[in-house]
Amino acid sequence: MMRLILLGSTVLLALNLGIANGQCQITQPMVEGTTRIFMLRDRNRQLSLKRTVSSANNEVLQMYCSATDIVATTCLQTRVFQPRLPQTCRAPPVATAAPVQDRSCPHTMFRIGYRTGNQFLELYRSCFDTRAVRAVFVTHRVYAKPFFPRRPCVRFSTDGVIGQADESSYTVRNIHATFRATFGNNQQFIPNNRDVVINRGHLAASADFLFGDQMCATFKYVNVVPQFASINDRNWEAIERWVRNSVRGNQFVDVRTGATGILTLRVGQQAGRQVYLNGRRNPVPEWMYKRVDNPNNRRTVVFLTYNNIFAAQRPPAPRFCRPVNCPIQLPNTARDGFTFCCDPATFSP
Repeated sequence: MMRLILLGSTVLLALNLGIANGQCQITQPMVEGTTRIFMLRDRNRQLSLKRTVSSANNEVLQMYCSATDIVATTCLQTRVFQPRLPQTCRAPPVATAAPVQDRSCPHTMFRIGYRTGNQFLELYRSCFDTRAVRAVFVTHRVYAKPFFPRRPCVRFSTDGVIGQADESSYTVRNIHATFRATFGNNQQFIPNNRDVVINRGHLAASADFLFGDQMCATFKYVNVVPQFASINDRNWEAIERWVRNSVRGNQFVDVRTGATGILTLRVGQQAGRQVYLNGRRNPVPEWMYKRVDNPNNRRTVVFLTYNNIFAAQRPPAPRFCRPVNCPIQLPNTARDGFTFCCDPATFSP
């Protein structure tokens, strides 16, 4: 009986990891060594982006470098790809941001992905206020991810959406100068021009994507907001990790991540002042949220985090959030990021 139990556990583990009979597993060395883009082709000869970590028997991956340079590799019954992975090319394409009509966005919706021929292969979308230089929300799909490859790039691209001054407003030196201009030379919010206090906080996290090119595609200014670094590294990262861990096998969840409100800070008896990083552009958001929908398009949970490390105490929940119990326990401090979970049925920032 003990052997049967152990055998059953092994089978269940194999199924959970996506390595059941007739499947080829895409491994970390394959991902890290590949510079081509993992794609699939349907019966109508249309391409799509590969998102899952395994391939069924006889599935053919289209390893894309250009429209005239595609290497097809097949998952054999022996659970190996032929030709073997990884596959490289000298000049792989780069994801771009292109405007698209979308009624859910009151500003300009950009789709981020790859253009090949008459197709645009979309990875995620960003609703972006180009006048205010403000990411309103980003929507993307999160699949199961059993390993975390090295990020192949960390350089942000503007895609012609924002100007040089807006891009430079994120630098440590300029943030320090902006806080001095806004709150006076003796302000203590940003104590020097060396330490990172506010960084470019991803809305669609790079770690939510499996392949190197897809991780690189998240390093875009349409996908970031000014977020306090300690919050980004603590509670916000824990929320992102919880979302990824909630997905199993080849399943997915749909995620909308956004920012709302403008942070207001006060010095002594002075009136509170809203915080922008470039004049009246690139505002520091007051709240950041992450809404998770299951594959049936049913909202399951909303996390709402206060983007203010200087708060003396936990703020009340804003009017657009009816607090409910959170599925995870998070530290309740300003530097971690005071976090609420909101009723997803009534949440409306």
